[in-house]
Amino acid sequence: MSDMTLEQLAGYQNLVITQPRCPFCVKAKAILDERGTEYTTLVLGADLEKTTMVEFIEQKTGQTVRTVPQIILDGQYIGGHDDLVAFLERQVDSEAFGDFEL
Repeated sequence: MSDMTLEQLAGYQNLVITQPRCPFCVKAKAILDERGTEYTTLVLGADLEKTTMVEFIEQKTGQTVRTVPQIILDGQYIGGHDDLVAFLERQVDSEAFGDFEL
């Protein structure tokens, strides 16, 4: 087990925290792979203690999370799989309007 520190976690710009046999982790990583997004995967129990993940996300967002995946893109906390899907849909919607202003 790695003794990953909060400072080390904060250094990742693109990070997916997963655990074995997690179907939503697999789906989230597949979405990122399809988009060509480079990211680091940390596996709970092997690379990272769950308590460290909970503390890290709590420190970053003020939210207590206990599930995986937990996703950070460009240093911004995204959330889990469903949050990633919604985040990417919002990006597509905003790109469709280009420079449109009210």
